[in-house]
Formats: sequence, structure tokens, C-alpha cells
Amino acid sequence: MEIDLPDHIKKFIDEVVDSFVMWDLLIFASQKVNGIESPGRTAQLLGRTEAEVDKPYLKLIKLGVLVVDKKEDSTTACHINQTSAFFPELQKFLSFNDIQENRLRILSYLLQKKVH
Repeated sequence: MEIDLPDHIKKFIDEVVDSFVMWDLLIFASQKVNGIESPGRTAQLLGRTEAEVDKPYLKLIKLGVLVVDKKEDSTTACHINQTSAFFPELQKFLSFNDIQENRLRILSYLLQKKVH
């Protein structure tokens, strides 16, 4: 059965959202104005293990969706990269997520793709 998703949402999911952890991480990062910390700290806040978060976290940095900033105290934080080629599609994806029915469509699509 074909899931009723706009093509641009499917494309973003196919290119970026390869797991449920990635989906969580994108939503979480978009809500943190001051950025997100290490994969370990982010995992704690998401109720996941560091091992689950590490790979998606690094993928988002590699894709340029997240950018790493060094703070004044020499720690680092990541935030959504507004200059990323993915940023316009990320914004559309995040807006699409605001409606529960759309989240169910995304869930169905991801399950159909057999992501974990």
C-alpha cells in the first residue's frame, strides 16, 4: 500500500531519516535553540543509549544538517545548520510533523521501509 506523503517529504526521509532515532534527533535538535550537546548527553535526554544516538548524530554532521560550535568554555554543541542544502527541506519536514496524522504517515512510511 502506498503511503500518502508529499514527494518532498518522501525525498527528505529517503535521504536523511534512516531510523527512528534519526527522526527523534531531528525533532530534538530543532527544538533546542542553544544547540545539543554530545551524543551521550543527547541520548540521556532522549531516553536512548549513546550507541543508538552516535551514528545518526555523526551522519547529521556529515550531511551538514548539524554544525558543531565550540563554546567559550571549550565545550562543543551542535545546532541546526541554517545554511545547509537540507535546511529548506528540514523546515518542511518539521512543519509536516506538527500534525499528528502526518506523523502517523511518516511512521507508516518508515515501517514500510523496515527502518529501526
